Amino acid sequence: MMEPDLFDIERKALSDARRALETQEANGHRLGLAALIGDYERVIREMRRLISHADRTERELNRANQRLTELTQTLDYRSRHDGLTGLLNRETLIGQAETWLTTKTLGLIIVDIDHFKQVNDRYGHPIGDRILIEVGRALLAHAPVYGGLCGRLGGEEFAVIVPAATPIALMQCATGAAVAIRALRHDQHPGLRVTASFGVALAEPGACFDRLYICADDALYRAKHTGRDRIELVADCIGAD
Repeated sequence: MMEPDLFDIERKALSDARRALETQEANGHRLGLAALIGDYERVIREMRRLISHADRTERELNRANQRLTELTQTLDYRSRHDGLTGLLNRETLIGQAETWLTTKTLGLIIVDIDHFKQVNDRYGHPIGDRILIEVGRALLAHAPVYGGLCGRLGGEEFAVIVPAATPIALMQCATGAAVAIRALRHDQHPGLRVTASFGVALAEPGACFDRLYICADDALYRAKHTGRDRIELVADCIGAD
């Protein structure tokens, strides 16, 4: 790497001193000028070294800062998202739901993949993981249409939260996701069919999220025990405490 150029003033001073040295006779003044030039050149070399080192250090620092930024972003993402599906994790989703509930009506859709243990037992966990990812994508394709977010609560259970929701919008969101999940196919296992059960509930602003979750979970229980691959809705909104 080329050393950085000196400033014009310093470069001119050195040039003038060298020219003066060439015209000096062999006397004390010439020796003194030579010593001065030597000192000057040593200072210049040190300045260049320091400048080069500073540039290198700055570049290294910039790279380190960039790497730190990337690591921070990665850490933040991983702390907020499910590692397998890329959806929001349980803590993040519930935290956002609680925030929205302070000022907005909130809809909650809990989704549970039907007979998922049998899928894992029959086809293996890699296929089970693939199904979890694809179900997550199906939910992600529908939730944002209604202004919602989706996350994985754990295992084969997912959730969608929709602010300022209406029962009609929630049912449309759930129905679209259910259709997309039914359409999932796997080339290696053409006989594999995936369905999910849905529990849907709606809460008014100021309501407790735990109550909303219990109502949606009860609706999911009904969907599971009345045939699966169904959507059950809690008809009445949950009021504030």
